[in-house]
Amino acid sequence: MGWLSGLKHPSYKRTIVKIQGFESLSHPHYLLGLSLQRALFIRYILRYFVFIDESGESDVKKPDPKFEIFVLCGVIFREDHYNHFNQSMKLLKAKYFNDERIIFHSSEMRRKAGAFEIFRNQNILEEFYKDIGEIFINSKYRIISCVIDIGKYKDKYPKRNTAYCDAFTFICERFIGLIGKNHTDHSLHFCLENRNKHKNKELINIYTKICKYGTDYCSTSSFKVCQKILFFRSKDDCINGIEFADLCAYPIARKHLSPDKRQPTYDLFENKFYKSLFNGQIKGYGLKYFP
Repeated sequence: MGWLSGLKHPSYKRTIVKIQGFESLSHPHYLLGLSLQRALFIRYILRYFVFIDESGESDVKKPDPKFEIFVLCGVIFREDHYNHFNQSMKLLKAKYFNDERIIFHSSEMRRKAGAFEIFRNQNILEEFYKDIGEIFINSKYRIISCVIDIGKYKDKYPKRNTAYCDAFTFICERFIGLIGKNHTDHSLHFCLENRNKHKNKELINIYTKICKYGTDYCSTSSFKVCQKILFFRSKDDCINGIEFADLCAYPIARKHLSPDKRQPTYDLFENKFYKSLFNGQIKGYGLKYFP
């Protein structure tokens, strides 16, 4: 996994923990697919990978009049689950394009441009949707996304232009909640699409600040789970996690803009959103609306 080449191994460290009287446990690890045995289980110190991409324009001074929302989408995988997902994506790409390094970019795929001209054949398109749909449904991951209404944002914060950083902070807080604030022995790694040097630096400064001082909703100790380095990668690096976040971000935006209209791709991953353990609510957990 080249984008994480700088990380130290081993990925897992095992400790034995005794559990008395539990058939199962409603805990974020369980939600991510980690099974718990009744009397004894092996507790791992785990690595989680978060891949982030966006849909829409985050610069509130230059909004797209036809698309006045900004969506930042984060997809989290446990390391072993990502390895399985990554292999599935490579096989899918090889099957249809004979190239496991082809880059899935949602806008090109929707326009059926370039290599995606093959989707003009309806039979191929339907077969592809079936295959990628199985990846959406069967892979083990969770989604946390922030949807920003640019018009409302400008009205409420006329002197502010930090929509991307605001959204990033919101989803960081929620990923910590998903893993569990008491599990600071685990590690959370963020991989984002490279934007430009200035924007990357701005985000690094925000990330460094929240890791050092916390936020209004998460203490400094909660952010100990976060690795201090943000990984920025370009589309050309062919990071399937980032591409997957891109494939999720646009349907989330479309669902917000046209809530009564069916969004087939959104339907595939709707149950992957981070939810409240108490009532299954997505709003405020896997979906943050702002302002």
